[in-house]
This record gives sequence, structure tokens and C-alpha cells, in this order.
Amino acid sequence: MEDDHPLSCPPPTNDLWSNEIDILMKAIDEGLSGKSRHIAIISEYLAGKEDLATKIECGYSGRTARIRLESFVDDISVLSNLPEKDIYIIENCHFLAQRKINGFHIFRQFIDLVSQNNQIWVTTWNIHSWRYLSAVQGIGSSFPVQIIIPQKNYEKLREFILSQHTSSVFYVIDTPVPRRLIMVRKNLIYEIPFSHDTYSMMIYSIRFRLIWAILRGKSHEIEPDELIFQRLAQISNGNPGIALHIWEKSLDAWEIRMSAMSPPSLNGVMDPDTVYVLSLLLSLETVSIQDLDSVIPEGIYLTMILSHLEAKKIIHIKNNRVSIEPIAFAGITNELKKIRMVW
Repeated sequence: MEDDHPLSCPPPTNDLWSNEIDILMKAIDEGLSGKSRHIAIISEYLAGKEDLATKIECGYSGRTARIRLESFVDDISVLSNLPEKDIYIIENCHFLAQRKINGFHIFRQFIDLVSQNNQIWVTTWNIHSWRYLSAVQGIGSSFPVQIIIPQKNYEKLREFILSQHTSSVFYVIDTPVPRRLIMVRKNLIYEIPFSHDTYSMMIYSIRFRLIWAILRGKSHEIEPDELIFQRLAQISNGNPGIALHIWEKSLDAWEIRMSAMSPPSLNGVMDPDTVYVLSLLLSLETVSIQDLDSVIPEGIYLTMILSHLEAKKIIHIKNNRVSIEPIAFAGITNELKKIRMVW
């Protein structure tokens, strides 16, 4: 658990989360005026829920208490004895439940605590843990405002990344790519009527102008920077934090190459035991090896699996904590969704 951190409130540089921030601030204002509004901010690893939590802390300075959970909670008193504030921000609430026998008692105590309290509880959750808890514990009824941070299209990712890196970049296409892109992928985001929820849907759009140009013999090649950012959107699944991490790791001084953005192969790591470990890592994001081991069934050799995954550069281990490498994140997520290990 961590609650001692410097507060930094930089001015906004883009509107990446503007819709989610508007929903969030409206819900908090309604809660402060007497309407009960417990809030769940839900996203994948690095997708932006921490930024929204900071936005609350900055917007309501002096009225919040913020706790970041870093390990499984074994005593609810760490949350029931918070200082008296109007707004409680509890991050990484997926650490309140453990996927094992008798692993939900702290989670249930937390839900009871929230329901009996007059403060506004703003919680952040990993999206895979949230969907699991929705299915087995019906968590959604306890948090009437659910803000799911959607995937972003490559134009939004480009705007976000270039707002973080203002120096000139030379884009190098050193791997085979399509020379003409007739169809492009777009992410459409809709707000559900009479609800604060949003729904995102991936569609493919035909570029009729390019078809017409090809028929006239006047088509042109896609610009290198467009190819780079389209690739970045693909291998990050539209996750801004993952995309930024891949960008920074791939950037060599002032140059970025397409070949530097190559996810590791998943060949040889899709056996049932390894898949189960990967599903836990997707749901827990970054976790100590001891906590991970505590929810591993008997017969799964965690040390051997982690060693194998680390050798293939699929996971990262530092200070006895393990997480999936950002560049491997989308591939693992997509594969595990296919076999319904995560939702």
C-alpha cells in the first residue's frame, strides 16, 4: 500500500481523456451535493486510470485521501481507518480479491464498508479483474458510475505521443509493409443513452478516395510516420500508456524504426499452466512474486514458468515484482481472449 506520493498537477496537453474527466467530475459534484455516487474507473494496464485519479486529487485538493494498493490486502482496517475526508480514492482495487478458496472475504468487507459510508469512494480497477468480479460477485451494483477508459485510434495515439515528445523524429520503414492501404481500422466511441457508460466498437473504413486515385493511376505511398503510428496502434491495442512505452523503448536518439516495434513470439508459451499465469498477470498488472505464488494452484511450477517467460522477453521482473512487457501486452491479451481466459 502506498499513500505518500508527491502531487503533480500539470496543465492538460490534449483531450485524450476529456470525455471521461467530464463524466467523473460531474459524478463527484453530484455526490458532494448529497447524491450518493460511488465510482469505478476501469481500464487495462497503463491505459490512464492513474491520470484520472490524479485529476480528482488536483481538482479537489484538501478534500481527498488517496491510497494505492500494491499487494493483496489481508486486513480491511487499512481502508476503514482512513482520515476523515469527503472523497476517498482507492487505486488498484483488484488487490482486494484473490482467485482462490476463501479469497473474497476482504473484497466483501470492502463492499460493505463502501455501502455504509457517506463519503464518495472513487476506485480504480483492472478491466479483466472487474469483468471477472462482475460475473462472480456482481460488483457493478455497488458502483453506479462506471467509467471504462476506451481504446484510442492511431490519430489520437499520435497526438498524445507527440505531445510528450516535441523534438523532431526521423521515421524509418525497414520492414515489409503494404504500399497502399485501401481499408483502415477506426475505433468509434458511443455514450450509452441515460447512462454514464461508453461503448467502443472497432470498424473498418474503406478509403474511396484512394481507390479512385488508384484507378486513375495517381495513388501515392503511405507516409512513413503514418505507417509507424498505425503499427503502434495495432501492437498496443489502442492503449495510450502501452503505446507510449513502446515508442520510448523503440526511439533511438532522433530515429524510430519499424523493426524496433516487434513483439516477442508467443510460440511455446501457450500451454495451460503458462496461460493461467499470464491471465493472472493481465488481471493484476504488476505484482510481487510472493503474491502471485499465493494464488497459484498446487502443481504449477511458477519459478520455472516465470524464468521461461522472462527469457523470451514476455515479462519483466524487477525488485521481486513481475509484469508483462508492454510490447507483448496486446498479443497476450488477444490470444487469451480467444480462449476465454480473460474477458
